[in-house]
Amino acid sequence: MAACRFDWEIFGKVLCILLLLLQGGVLDYYLVTESKTSSYLGFITTDIVVLIVWLIVVFIAKVHCNIWMKFRHPNCPKFTMRWKARRNVNQIDGRYREDYPDELPYAFVAWLAYTSITLVPEVAVIFKNYADDLEDVKVYGQNILKIALCITPILFLLLVNSHHNAHPHSSRKWYVDKLTGGVTLDLIDSIDLMDILFLNDFKINLPAHLENAIIAFACINFFLPTLALLELSVNKFDGQVRPVSFQVLYSLSYILLVNVPFSIIRLILWFEYNQDVSVFIAKNIIMTFIYIMDIRESLGPSKPKKCPTCGKLFLPSCLDHHRTQCHLSDILEAQAEVRDNEMQPV
Repeated sequence: MAACRFDWEIFGKVLCILLLLLQGGVLDYYLVTESKTSSYLGFITTDIVVLIVWLIVVFIAKVHCNIWMKFRHPNCPKFTMRWKARRNVNQIDGRYREDYPDELPYAFVAWLAYTSITLVPEVAVIFKNYADDLEDVKVYGQNILKIALCITPILFLLLVNSHHNAHPHSSRKWYVDKLTGGVTLDLIDSIDLMDILFLNDFKINLPAHLENAIIAFACINFFLPTLALLELSVNKFDGQVRPVSFQVLYSLSYILLVNVPFSIIRLILWFEYNQDVSVFIAKNIIMTFIYIMDIRESLGPSKPKKCPTCGKLFLPSCLDHHRTQCHLSDILEAQAEVRDNEMQPV
């Protein structure tokens, strides 16, 4: 079973790298051939930089994590009792963190480098300058570019699912699937929104500010999965949650930077330019209400409570259990301190 899981993990990581190379090659081809100059050859260098970052994150993250754990949990009697005491309150899916080889804490670095260094600049240049000229191209036309962009949500799914070992049917696995599913749908939403930019000026003459707004909000949406990866990297699923401010920020980001602007743009295209309305407008409206409910839950009576001992935030249903474990941890650590003092020579 472990070997099978390991094989799927390696397969997902290798596929990540191959798709990253494929997308980078296709986008670079559009930039170089459509510009008719070598001014965009620098994007090849940025692709190489991102590839190196992904190789480090994808293949070396687990090794780095294991080395970090050795420094964090040294074979020293002075620290042994303290770490054993903390094992009671430092669990994920019922397993101790030092026994849980999870690489998600490093995944957000890969996504941030990918979007900021290559994806967003290349997409902005292509759609601002060349997208409407691809309608009559037979081979490397609009459809190939759309398929290349559709690699982005696939990359996100592969990146997340090849970097975690959450137990099947666990709360962590359920949360990972829920979060990645929503983010993937948002990424596809961005690609669908930019589809209008493929039409040339003879069919629809969009003003420059509307084109810029479409490109800007679509590119912002490419950045936002970094927040989801940060959430997954720190959530231990033992009832401890991020500060309320982070939960509100996450929900507000997707309301104000994705769903509301996308809805407004689609309504403008519908009423002002007689374009067919996208079915994703329903998704924008539904997700806006879902995020509003999340904010209400984060600020309402069921908001997280602070542990008086350690000061961390926990769900109300998990706070009592944590306080018991936290108090036990303090007792064991105090006993370890007393034992250490007794062992020191007078």
